[in-house]
Amino acid sequence: MKIGITIGDPAGIGPELVLRSLPRLKGIAEYSIFGNSKVLKKTARDLHLLRSYSAIKSSVMEVTEDVRFEYGKSTKMTACVALQSMQSALESGVDIIITAPIVKATMRSVIPGFIGHTEYFARFFRIHDYGMTGIWKDKRIMLLTTHLPLRHVFRKLHASTISKKIVFFERGLRRYFGIENPTIAVSAVNPHSFEFSMGEDEEIKQGVLQAARKGIQVSGPFPADTLFGRHFDGFVAIYHDQAMVFLKSKKDGLNFTLGLPIIRLSPLCGAALDIAGKGCAEVSGFMAAIRVGKRLYNNLRRYEKKMCRN
Repeated sequence: MKIGITIGDPAGIGPELVLRSLPRLKGIAEYSIFGNSKVLKKTARDLHLLRSYSAIKSSVMEVTEDVRFEYGKSTKMTACVALQSMQSALESGVDIIITAPIVKATMRSVIPGFIGHTEYFARFFRIHDYGMTGIWKDKRIMLLTTHLPLRHVFRKLHASTISKKIVFFERGLRRYFGIENPTIAVSAVNPHSFEFSMGEDEEIKQGVLQAARKGIQVSGPFPADTLFGRHFDGFVAIYHDQAMVFLKSKKDGLNFTLGLPIIRLSPLCGAALDIAGKGCAEVSGFMAAIRVGKRLYNNLRRYEKKMCRN
């Protein structure tokens, strides 16, 4: 099991997350940090984390340019470092990648049209069927649509598309989470579900029925405001904020890209430019990403062995 760690944008909290979390995981996992020792050492010196740097410096892969940076001020140069770190991890052949946060606005100055890690990784592997999936404890929430303006979400609500996504998610729950016969709930798109629908929730219902006819244990659509308190193995949210309002209210929410040939996870936090360089970033999510990544990888290996025996 090979784990790759990216450092994110140096102007944000990425290097701090790396420095404060990885030494605590000694013995739990072997990893490579795709970054730059000077960037990490500067952060360690500024945040009084030189002992932490000493503990991880042997794992640093020198793959990014050195860069002068100021905490809280992402630039095109710091975005280039984030991109080099991410690209090197992808090209390295590791089994698991844990990504530190980037700044999308400056990433777009390097890669016009950049949307996010999820889409970039899918494009790198030439994957068309993938799903942005939030994880918190036993909650697994896949998004039907990701980073879209809300007015464009309604264009994606076709029964066949929804059914296909449910089937894809059910397979993922079996492969990565070891659930034999997963139950899935799907959210409505309107407040109170059908009460304010102008045909959208009826279309979702048809997608649910199509998936159910394929043998999937799926229900819905349910009002999104109370959905995640129900007991299901997985949930499908129609648009980004339905899932993220719930997940980001939790301490250790994670983002998992379902469908890639590798395991890719990240904590559900941004680059937090407002607190960068202050040494107060919450690191539990980054640590949880590594632990969960190992578990998903092992679940996948067990599933594949089982399929080979059958």
